[in-house]
Amino acid sequence: MANECKAKHATEEDWRGFFLPKDLTSSVLITRSQLLELIERKRQLDIEIQDLKAKQAESKQNEIQMKREINEKKKLCNEKEREYKERQMLRFGNLIDLDSLEVAG
Repeated sequence: MANECKAKHATEEDWRGFFLPKDLTSSVLITRSQLLELIERKRQLDIEIQDLKAKQAESKQNEIQMKREINEKKKLCNEKEREYKERQMLRFGNLIDLDSLEVAG
């Protein structure tokens, strides 16, 4: 009867479909409280990852917006420089370096 009980216990599955092996040297055993702590920590990490992904998406949007603003400012700067050169051509007939005028004057 004892041998029969041992054989049944070795192959008996628990409610999750698992059975306890005879040798636990290559196994990791944790308590229920440790398991609950691990589950809680995983939940915290999942929330943290979700927050970081949201921040990353927001940063990407900011980067795109800043690149657009930089391009707009470059276009405005080029337009102002073109207007400046056109005025100089109308007044003097050619482009004059203002720094050289200050040195000469």
